[in-house]
Amino acid sequence: MRKLLTVLCFAPVGTGFSQAPISLDSCIAWSKNNYPLIKQNEVTLQQTEQNEKSIRENWLPKLSFMGQATYNTEVVQFDFPGMNLKFPHDAYLTSLSLEQNIYDGGQTKSQHSVEKLNTELTVQQNEAELYKLVERVNQLYVNILLGRENLHILELYKEDLENSAKNMRAGVNNGLVLASSLDELEAEILKTDQNIIESKFQLEGLYKTLTLFTGKTIDEKTEFSEIPIGGSAARIEIQRPEMKIFDLQSKLLDAHYKQINVNAIPKVTVGAAGNYGRPGPNFINQNLRFFGSANLTIRWNISSLYGLKREKTKVELNKNLIDIQKEVFLFNIESSLNTQTAQLNALAQMIEKDDIIIGKRQNVTATATSQMENGKITVVDYLSQLNAELQAKLNKKVHEIKRMNAISTINATSGSIKF
Repeated sequence: MRKLLTVLCFAPVGTGFSQAPISLDSCIAWSKNNYPLIKQNEVTLQQTEQNEKSIRENWLPKLSFMGQATYNTEVVQFDFPGMNLKFPHDAYLTSLSLEQNIYDGGQTKSQHSVEKLNTELTVQQNEAELYKLVERVNQLYVNILLGRENLHILELYKEDLENSAKNMRAGVNNGLVLASSLDELEAEILKTDQNIIESKFQLEGLYKTLTLFTGKTIDEKTEFSEIPIGGSAARIEIQRPEMKIFDLQSKLLDAHYKQINVNAIPKVTVGAAGNYGRPGPNFINQNLRFFGSANLTIRWNISSLYGLKREKTKVELNKNLIDIQKEVFLFNIESSLNTQTAQLNALAQMIEKDDIIIGKRQNVTATATSQMENGKITVVDYLSQLNAELQAKLNKKVHEIKRMNAISTINATSGSIKF
């Protein structure tokens, strides 16, 4: 019976459901909404909102106040015949100034574009990270299906053993069958009980893990559908979230390229200041008084032109790296899809053979049952044939579940599912 217990699992790893069966797609969607990382998108959007407010402030008037008192050890003095001017050593100035951008060469617009793309990129990177849940939930789901089928076969096996033991017990009582043969059957029943207990505990662990991921109560009463991810059709058109990441990274570099040009453009501002103090522009007048000024300023960081070509070249090289990374990613995905598609085709052919094998095994087991009851073969021989029949049934179900998993894996690898 050891072979019967060897079921291929793909990885070790609330609300109740008493009506409609749950699906793999539903479990994946629940897991995404329940996974803590989903909260990061909301925080990212809130951060972007604050950054956008900061960028918009570039066009708001800049108001500043200054107060200053100065003492000079030397001051200007005029000592001409008939005119002797001495200025005080202390000076005072309070100023309220206003400055307004009237042309920034597109810098604010460029900052908006970069901020927006950075946000989209962060959110998309979170989506790509969340997409990893597809594989993890799929593994749990498939392992539960396999574990349930294994448990079902074990229970059938035990039922057959108990029926055979019941018939044999009458033969032992009549002295037609050796008591040791009955002991062998009963020992096998106890061993099967142990395997059933172990299988139930393994399933309980899988239920708890899937409950943790989905946030829904899942247990042995929950019905599971056997519909693959994204439906029964395998789709190989590549639509992975990573593809959008590559595109956004390229767009972000384009935005930085434009920003390099913008930083080399002169900026124009206008300003005005109202002052109170002494001395003012007319330093002859040393009285405390109000005076004002207005200005038109052009600022041009000429030194930014020095590395303009170098910075543009760096951006272009980074875009080339992104293109290479995208090409490598597509190559690996296509390679995986080729392997998975071949596996799916093989499983379809294997399932066709399973029904034939099961029919033949049932015939053999029926003959073996009669032979054992008539003492023509030993219990060990009978158990071997019964085990072979049940193993054939289990193999078919495992192949069906693996076919479901193969379709799910193809759809997940290609990214053709949306959740």
